[in-house]
Amino acid sequence: MIVLLKRGDCMIRIMKVNAEMEISLQHYSLSMRQMNFSGHPSYIISRKKENYQPFVILKDDKVIGVFALEDGAILAKMGASPDAIYLRGLSIDQNHQGKGFFRQALKLIEDYARTAGKKELYLMVNVKNDSGYYAFIKTGFIDRKRVVRQGLLKLKVLSKTIHNH
Repeated sequence: MIVLLKRGDCMIRIMKVNAEMEISLQHYSLSMRQMNFSGHPSYIISRKKENYQPFVILKDDKVIGVFALEDGAILAKMGASPDAIYLRGLSIDQNHQGKGFFRQALKLIEDYARTAGKKELYLMVNVKNDSGYYAFIKTGFIDRKRVVRQGLLKLKVLSKTIHNH
């Protein structure tokens, strides 16, 4: 099943990616620094893992962003409840940054999570990624004052309550 979500105030939509789809990232541009923090976009949308669902962010049918939603064991690692969902690898093509698409994408992600019965959205930000950290804080995420280690990385746990409208 493919889910397309669009809000009246958004110029973008999100679409669930499945194995049969061919998603072109040929024109997707992301700095190495951003890729180090969010993961390579092709990895985010092609990763095969239980409880993991990749999505693309579309504007005029062109991919301008990627992310994945995950539940399961990752939530326990962050101290999240089972009615939460984990946002992984959100990135916006650098040619589309600074135009409000990040905020619009987060609203659509919250809408999707709400329809899936989720009450909180969790994510982790590298402790060295100040710009990513503050971008999420500005959109209503709260620093849970918890640091999780993944390999050599130290990641701050952030979350946001998903409100019913």
